[in-house]
Amino acid sequence: MGNGTPSCLTVKNLTKSYILSNKTPITALNNVSFTLNEGEILGVIGRSGGGKTTLIRILRGVEPFDAGEFDLHDLHVAPKPSNEIIRKLKRVTAIHLQRSFALWADSVLINVVRRLNALETGDETADLPDELFSEYAEMKEKAIELLRAVDLEEKVDHTADTLSGGEKQRLQLVRQLAIAPNLELLLLDEPLTMSGPRTKVESLKFIKKIQQQHNLSVLVASHYPKLLLNIGIDRLIWLDEGEIKAIGNPQEIIDQFLATREELIPFKEREDQGTIIKVNNLTREYYTPDLSLTFRMENLNFEVQKGEILGIIGPSGVGKTVFLQLLAGIDLPKEGEVLYFLDGEQGVNIVHLGLDSVLARRQTAYVRQELDLTYNAIVRDLAAGVLGIKGEPAIAAAKKRAKELGIKERIVDFVHRLGDLPDSEVNEKLEKLGLDRQVIHDLFPIPPWSAISEIVTPIFEQVGLSREILERKSQEISGGEKVRIALALSLLSGPKVLILDEVGGDIDPLTLRSIRNLLVGVNNQFNTSIICASHNIDFIKELSHRVMYLKEGKIIKIGDPQEVCNLFLEESKGI
Repeated sequence: MGNGTPSCLTVKNLTKSYILSNKTPITALNNVSFTLNEGEILGVIGRSGGGKTTLIRILRGVEPFDAGEFDLHDLHVAPKPSNEIIRKLKRVTAIHLQRSFALWADSVLINVVRRLNALETGDETADLPDELFSEYAEMKEKAIELLRAVDLEEKVDHTADTLSGGEKQRLQLVRQLAIAPNLELLLLDEPLTMSGPRTKVESLKFIKKIQQQHNLSVLVASHYPKLLLNIGIDRLIWLDEGEIKAIGNPQEIIDQFLATREELIPFKEREDQGTIIKVNNLTREYYTPDLSLTFRMENLNFEVQKGEILGIIGPSGVGKTVFLQLLAGIDLPKEGEVLYFLDGEQGVNIVHLGLDSVLARRQTAYVRQELDLTYNAIVRDLAAGVLGIKGEPAIAAAKKRAKELGIKERIVDFVHRLGDLPDSEVNEKLEKLGLDRQVIHDLFPIPPWSAISEIVTPIFEQVGLSREILERKSQEISGGEKVRIALALSLLSGPKVLILDEVGGDIDPLTLRSIRNLLVGVNNQFNTSIICASHNIDFIKELSHRVMYLKEGKIIKIGDPQEVCNLFLEESKGI
């Protein structure tokens, strides 16, 4: 950008502090100043918790700030702006937030058509034109064109809730780009972190195309240096602990940033210890509401070794999450076995509901890609909830209470499996069986903090978290801290198998390296078998003993991390 280019956005001395629920003050931004030029793509990089998301939310008008000011063209925004200024700001900006999947409970197509309709009506909730009218036909054609650009054309009739995490992320992106003609500023916070390499490349090209068509000014925050370079940022801001450390040439700043990473800790020498999970002829199918087959995973056969770290890679939407849920016993297959060999030669098939499966699954832990830290929950209460359902004494107590209440073993197992699901799915599944939520509390009551504090605190300290964080609320925690908390919660029950779905999707390379070292340390010290799916190929290469490449519900290859990851990258032509 030349010196004569007019500015789109001018930020002066922006300052923001939080008072946490435990009265601790946190400075999120401290005297942040910069200029974004007209038609420029300005990147922001930095550690998790460094202030990137706070900055983007302030510029959108959804987060108040304490001091400073900013100007978006002729619109001046100071602390405590009027409702009218906020309305004007929201009309000319669009935001894509990390791990945010707020979508209409409609088809993929209608999610985009509603956004396009809002260009005319100013309101996404407004009634859509009749499908017979030319206005609807034009919007449908435009929506399909946008969806094609991010590889979602084949999902137009699928409901949004059936999409994978990466697909939901791309649908959110399309919804923001759909209103590009009306925008002055596009704000992107960790876009495409859950998408596969090829889709990521194609989607970045699409963002760049829309940006150039409309001379759009873009502020994009990402922990992923390759993404920032591939989107073609003009300059880069390094934001750390709420302050700008550097601003200027992207490659130079990225090199400085990455130079501060931890060194890799080595794996301990491994010996053959036998099998811990054996999968035989696993088959699972999914259908749309009109009974069209959307996904099929057929006749999968493989083994996970004791003490092994197995990485799972593959394009977005090919079944990695389904696969992990089947391994964890959260979802059940149409056919096949998932055998756990935990305490002897006799395997337990966790496909079958019963107390044997409960005892086997108690020794596993599953971390979902959305992390699912209940909003407004205090962290220590989350820990108590985990130990109430996964702690060793919890199972024996549940068995005794079930006998007293006349509850069958299959129901005990069913309720136990709900512990790995988000609240929305828990309520839905209970309703289908005609069960009240009280059955969870009857079988698995939450223990008092006094009974578990000596178990919880050392585990949190082991993953690099202070005791203070146990008193915080979930919404007061950065992305990197949330991942550490999710890992700490998963380790509370001392699992022999740890199943991780995209834990590194949107945390910075520095924190990600420390997470990798943490997981390898757990594996080295406790011989924990770890199965981890991620789109971050560099992370998987560094973490895994072996890697599985999954595509269209089939295992393409299992073997050496470098070899399998390189095959995937060659086939996907991705980054």
